[in-house]
Amino acid sequence: MFPLSPHSTAPTFAIGEPVRVTSPVGEVAPGAEGRVVGYYRDDPPRTLVAFEGVARAVPDSGLERAGS
Repeated sequence: MFPLSPHSTAPTFAIGEPVRVTSPVGEVAPGAEGRVVGYYRDDPPRTLVAFEGVARAVPDSGLERAGS
C-alpha cells in the first residue's frame, strides 16, 4: 500500500461518467466529450478520459460533467 500525499483528494469524477473538456489538452479541443476511465492523483490531479477510444490525462480543472 502506498501512502497518499498530503495534496491527494478523492476523485472528482466517477469511472464511466461522461465529461466535457473546458480548455485545450494537446489535440483535444474544448467541448470534446469522453468518459472517465481512471485517475492520476499527482499535483495537479488529472483524470484519464477516453475520447473515441484514445485515452488522455486531463487536469481536473479542465473538465466538467457532461449530459449522459
